[in-house]
Amino acid sequence: MSDRSAAAALEPEPAEGGKAARILDAARRVFMADGYGEANMDAIAKAAGVSKATVYAHFSGKDQLFAAIIGQQCKLHSEALAVENFESMSPEAALNLIGRAFAEHVLSPQVLGLYRIVVAETARFPELGRTLYESGPLRALGRLAEYLQRLTDRGLLDVPEPHIAARQFFGMIRSDFYLRRLFGISDATVGISIEQMVDSSVQMFVRAYAKRD
Repeated sequence: MSDRSAAAALEPEPAEGGKAARILDAARRVFMADGYGEANMDAIAKAAGVSKATVYAHFSGKDQLFAAIIGQQCKLHSEALAVENFESMSPEAALNLIGRAFAEHVLSPQVLGLYRIVVAETARFPELGRTLYESGPLRALGRLAEYLQRLTDRGLLDVPEPHIAARQFFGMIRSDFYLRRLFGISDATVGISIEQMVDSSVQMFVRAYAKRD
């Protein structure tokens, strides 16, 4: 995948109702049905109800299309994790909101569908995995690490390694819910709700990194 294609994941989402948005919606459906390797621009154009020339006028190829689809999902999640959203909140309240937003994002059918495509195709198209990771998980880790550093600077928590702590936090929230959803296994036998998992993880995290005199 070219640098231009990877950068598409970070660009603004196309205007709702425009041709670019229609093409992206059609591309998402084609990718989900056929996989990345088998999808082609002819099928995407047909699904969008436009000519192939119109598709190419907006996107240089299916790699850029896939990167833009990833960007649509990551943009909303990235905005939800903006550090300034939590400045006036207690660490526990903010982390609870962050944890719930993260769980809602990574466990959503749309994101799980993208992950399934990447896992299935990454051996042939390794750039897919890199684009998804850099546009989504890596950016989320950076946002959370930045917030944890601010909490430490303000004396509210004591987090000596914010990037390590960010990985620990998201790992706890995701737990085995992620694999169960990815494999299509019902949550019915887990014995705990996602909300309970978030609450418990936040409490454990705050205790572990509480500032000590």
